[in-house]
Amino acid sequence: MQFAQNKYLKMVNGKLEELLTTHESWKKGLKVLEDENIHFKTRLAQILKTEPNKEQLEVLEYFQNKFLKTDEQISLLRHEIREQQYFLQPASNTNGLQLRKSIDMQKRLEVKIIIITENFDNLRISFNDYLSDNFS
Repeated sequence: MQFAQNKYLKMVNGKLEELLTTHESWKKGLKVLEDENIHFKTRLAQILKTEPNKEQLEVLEYFQNKFLKTDEQISLLRHEIREQQYFLQPASNTNGLQLRKSIDMQKRLEVKIIIITENFDNLRISFNDYLSDNFS
């Protein structure tokens, strides 16, 4: 009985370590997105100083709103990751149900990370294309 329990605890702790490692990777990825988003907002501010025409201003406002929305999404994801990390502490995950909930939550977070990354990639391409076409 003791052997089976020890084996189970090793398995649980191994899974917890795996999930925590994934979290660290996500946090680094979000930091990269955040830094790039800051760079884009700075570039946008520089362009606005050149007094763009009305049509350009409307498009630049669209990008500004997208950058602000990205900031919000990054902040929300960071918060969700912190919440999840609390549940990944070894003391709170000794039962199978809690571990299952943590794994399910992890999968939902993974989907959100993929979505924000894909959306940001599209935003990056659109913004850079617009700048090269209009402000080279």
